[in-house]
Amino acid sequence: MPINTSDRAIDALSELIKSEEFAPGSRLPTERELSARLQVNRATIRKALARLEYEGRITRHVGRGTFVAEMAALPQDIAAASSPIELMDARLLIEPVIAREAALRARVPDLEQMQKLLDLFERADEYSEFEKWDIQFHRGVARATQNSIFASIDEMLRNLRSTPEWDKFKRGSFSAATRELYRHEHRLILAALSERDAIAAGKAMEMHIRSIHDRLTRFG
Repeated sequence: MPINTSDRAIDALSELIKSEEFAPGSRLPTERELSARLQVNRATIRKALARLEYEGRITRHVGRGTFVAEMAALPQDIAAASSPIELMDARLLIEPVIAREAALRARVPDLEQMQKLLDLFERADEYSEFEKWDIQFHRGVARATQNSIFASIDEMLRNLRSTPEWDKFKRGSFSAATRELYRHEHRLILAALSERDAIAAGKAMEMHIRSIHDRLTRFG
């Protein structure tokens, strides 16, 4: 089942503004150029840019263009000064709160999108694909809060997972048993969200983050 085009455009633009090609403060290509580059229509590009502007990750000036926000460098600064265990400690405090809020505010399209992401996660056996859909699922939970602050915090946490140290820790704990455990935990999270059970959603997310924390500690 296809992933929502707007979400794919947002993700692609997010990766673009994190790349070395576009430093904080630099100007992005025009909507027409982005449309051709990402192979989506201009209406989708405009919607994605509006979302990124709302999240404070880009700024737009009439007659001048669209620029990467200066604050976009912040996650890299934090990543350089933190460890995977510190990241997990932060996630343990933050993500259950996000899950509780998502249970109360998620719309039907949000839940449908997370189900699609979960289906892709279920089929992923290779590490890179598994990690990709894991990130997308958690991003979907944050977006379901309908709160741009939660979405931005979640995006920062995701960015911190792009370091070599994190990759080493995560690969070290990757196994068939780990895959099945995380799939089961994602199912519990989505079930709680679908039932609008904020308490269960928070507990399911906490259990999931603790599982990751324990495996990183054991295998890292």
